[in-house]
Amino acid sequence: MLTLAQLISESLALSDADKALLIDKIMESMTDPIDQDILREGMQKAQERIAEIESGKVQTIPGDVALAQIRQQFGQ
Repeated sequence: MLTLAQLISESLALSDADKALLIDKIMESMTDPIDQDILREGMQKAQERIAEIESGKVQTIPGDVALAQIRQQFGQ
């Protein structure tokens, strides 16, 4: 059996389509009911965002830079 770290590592190597399918299967297996329409909308939005990043339409910034900008904006 794979360790959680191994499972995460292998999951990250999947194609976006396979990741979406894996997410769908994991969500189906959870005990709390989840609105499937909301889940599909979220997955579609995530795939759109990934495509925007991969195409160069939008640029990402490092997390620490984003957090610093948010802190500065809200005066913390």
